[in-house]
Amino acid sequence: MSLRHLIAAALCAHAGALVAPAARMPIMVSRPAATSRAVASPMMGLFGGSRRVLWNPFRPVKRSMGPGMRDGGDGGDDDTKQPAPGPSDDGSSNPLTRLWKQYEESLDAKPLLMKALTSMVGFALGDILAQNFIQKGDSFDWARFFRLTSFGFLVHGTTSHYFYGFLDGKIPGTGAKPVFSKVFIDQVLWNPIFGIMFFSYVAAFELKGIGYVKDKVQNELLTQVFGSWKVWPLAHAINFRFIPSSQRVLYINTIQIGYNCFLSLIANRAKKEA
Repeated sequence: MSLRHLIAAALCAHAGALVAPAARMPIMVSRPAATSRAVASPMMGLFGGSRRVLWNPFRPVKRSMGPGMRDGGDGGDDDTKQPAPGPSDDGSSNPLTRLWKQYEESLDAKPLLMKALTSMVGFALGDILAQNFIQKGDSFDWARFFRLTSFGFLVHGTTSHYFYGFLDGKIPGTGAKPVFSKVFIDQVLWNPIFGIMFFSYVAAFELKGIGYVKDKVQNELLTQVFGSWKVWPLAHAINFRFIPSSQRVLYINTIQIGYNCFLSLIANRAKKEA
């Protein structure tokens, strides 16, 4: 074989060696490519490639800033945190407001008892003013004081509760006609009845007979009725027009503190003249 043939055979052998690996390269390269795609797919899902992923470990977690902080966090320094509620301004710190609220609750629970106590206080204050600032006696008459306060508790408070409740039930409304009707009944019918009860109670408390009771009623009843007409028509017009039914006895006794001074004076005067 000539030298030319040997060189040609050597070149062919080297060319075959170079061509064979090249033919196998697509197989070797295609496998890593497939593996790379298989690995890249879940990674893309973790970083937002897929919308079905519910949790991303690399994304910051926002804590709830609700009032309950249910996630257990302290809320950080977020400016959206709700401010703490300020102190209540319902007047509960005012002692007068608390006292009035307790009175209303007691009045709803025990109206008869509370109205009797209210009348007792009104008559007590009226007699204290009469003895200390009008008559100015040498000593305080405790028996007279007890007569008037017991009358307020036992008679005036209880009868006022039923009488004014009866009026409001039979003549409802706050117009001119209902108000006028109630004032008329109170001053023309109830007023003399109240006077008879008052003088009879005071006389009976002193253990006097029926004759003494009649004498006191005859001598002082008209004075009591006419004195009432100077005060109560206007006072009761306001009462029946503006005051709630449950508060009538309290309103009456507030005004009656001054009127009770008058009753105390004429009751004591009748005693001295007898």
